[in-house]
Amino acid sequence: MKRVLVVGAGIRGLVTAAREHLANNQVFIIEKRKRIGGRGTSEESHGHQLEHGPHLLLKGGELHKMIKKVSRVKPSLRPIMPHKVLIVDHGMLQPLNNPKQMLAHKLGKDPIRDEAILLLSGWGQDHPERRKALMKGRLCVVGEGWAGLIGRLASTLEEVGVPIQTGMKIVEQYDGGVVTSKGLKVEADIVKMCDGSPEGEAIKVSTLDVVLDNKPLKGLHGIIKEDVAIIDLAAIHSLKAPGMSHFSCISLTRGVSAIEDLLDERVSGWRSHIITKRANESITLTDSTGHLSDGVI
Repeated sequence: MKRVLVVGAGIRGLVTAAREHLANNQVFIIEKRKRIGGRGTSEESHGHQLEHGPHLLLKGGELHKMIKKVSRVKPSLRPIMPHKVLIVDHGMLQPLNNPKQMLAHKLGKDPIRDEAILLLSGWGQDHPERRKALMKGRLCVVGEGWAGLIGRLASTLEEVGVPIQTGMKIVEQYDGGVVTSKGLKVEADIVKMCDGSPEGEAIKVSTLDVVLDNKPLKGLHGIIKEDVAIIDLAAIHSLKAPGMSHFSCISLTRGVSAIEDLLDERVSGWRSHIITKRANESITLTDSTGHLSDGVI
């Protein structure tokens, strides 16, 4: 048995801790923030959970497998359906009722649709497994939200005796442990750095989450224009803002204003129906590894 210190209590840190525990090591976690979860956290506002932009879980992927392994209750998943996603001025992402467009896409002669699939499956990052999963109905909205997955991992670790200490920053690392901002020395045989620091250059995007008191998309799961995507989580999963719209949006390069412009174009009057919203003008999507939230493990 080894003493393993995991620095960071985001998805990567929690999953790393779970795996080290399963390897029969003594594990403890330190998180510099007061809340765990990193970019997987949510913010409660007017009875709704707002996250940092859209998250789609790969059904059957590594994170999904880990959650099923450690939790007694399976997460509630509903897939985004590509035939219900509109590419502005081009048609549906999966044009089931247009054989000509379907053939052009299969022959690799539809670059607009290819770019839209790349945007929605990997937020601009090329993940062949996720591209295939999108078209097969295996990229899913999680009913309890991304923060719910974090909660499952954290509660499981607590049950098996893995402590999580929040509000504690590492100021020094030495051979045999670390020193915290409170002057506490923590001895460890192995230190796993999972603090979210990017490897190489961080890739930044803009996000907007907004809950409306109406349903203007009339059953559409999403809208895509160039490098902007609007996803209606409530249209995909019944646990998300029942009877309303919960738009989770992302803009790869053009900021929150590009998201708002697309909403103005396709969802006329949306501003007068806002219940709550949360925007990030610049937030880290990934780094040079290209890993997404459910691929960090």
